[in-house]
Amino acid sequence: MKKSYKKEKTNKKKESLKKERLASNAILLEDYESAEAVSNLDLGDTESLLNLLHELILQSYKIEKEFKDFKVLIESVLEMIPQAVVVFNSNGSLFYQNKKAINLHGILDIDMSDKSEKEVKIGNNVYLMQSSNISHKQIITATNITEQKRQERLANMGQLSAHLAHEIRNPIGSLSLLTGVLSKRVDNDTMSIVEEMKKSIWRVERIIKSTLLFSKGVQANREYHEIKDFKISLEKLFGEYGYTKDIDIEFRLDFSDKIFVDFSLYEIVLHNMLCNAIDAIEEGECDNGKIVVRFFSEDNYAICRIYDNGKDIENLDSLFEAFKTTKLKGHGLGLALSQQIAMAHNGSINANNTNGKFFEIKIPI
Repeated sequence: MKKSYKKEKTNKKKESLKKERLASNAILLEDYESAEAVSNLDLGDTESLLNLLHELILQSYKIEKEFKDFKVLIESVLEMIPQAVVVFNSNGSLFYQNKKAINLHGILDIDMSDKSEKEVKIGNNVYLMQSSNISHKQIITATNITEQKRQERLANMGQLSAHLAHEIRNPIGSLSLLTGVLSKRVDNDTMSIVEEMKKSIWRVERIIKSTLLFSKGVQANREYHEIKDFKISLEKLFGEYGYTKDIDIEFRLDFSDKIFVDFSLYEIVLHNMLCNAIDAIEEGECDNGKIVVRFFSEDNYAICRIYDNGKDIENLDSLFEAFKTTKLKGHGLGLALSQQIAMAHNGSINANNTNGKFFEIKIPI
């Protein structure tokens, strides 16, 4: 019995020492005055503790949802911007790329470690590549500047063309005067040669006029003019323009009212369309050419449409691009200038390759 008593006394002593150590190492919640909600909490109150944990979980879900929404917003913005965006980690691995970057083949192979900005050519387009480092990430953007480069090239070509046109205009004027004098002194057998010289000089003068007008811009001084006056002008052009095939021309005047245009500018457009029709017949496979010039009105527009049975239009998308032509006799300014003139009249110029090939200019009545 003594042994049992001693053992029980020993166990009680151990239990007392254990409680003392726990009490000395305990951290009381009351010591944290900043946690007001927790300071009043009784640890024995299980329901209160569960409610607090539930509130913490809800707050964490809310923060997670806000983070996901913000991430979706950022990605949506990156998809909407016109640039291709690529982000690399510090070790060179890919972190992110938007859809434009995914579709831009070759962008991941461009080394931007030595430069913060450079121009590169990918396919048929020119891109401005820009690089910056933020938070151990390398961000690279690619902006398509093809149109900007094209405009710069056109501006430079326009300046050069205007300079050449000025230099050529004076000697061509002298040649035109000399040809006029020569036509009065030659016999009938030589007259055909002089006439061909006149046509060639007239073509050069037409190119010079178009070049100078294109380089300085178009401003329309509009007045009312008769349709028949433009018919007379086209008939005169048809007689002076050089061609080798048999070509018949037909005029259909389904619109008799006056039109409010700048006569010289509108005449340039009509001449360009008729010359294009003649050149297309010359380059086409037909033996006998047919041109139909039709004036009519539609939806409060005065329309001139010129049909021909010549060579089809090869590329409608780049048809009105300056200094670009597929014609053997073309200089690449006629249709670009015609588009400027149509826009100066609040109108438009169009082409169609189906259901009868034609060019047309539409001017508001």
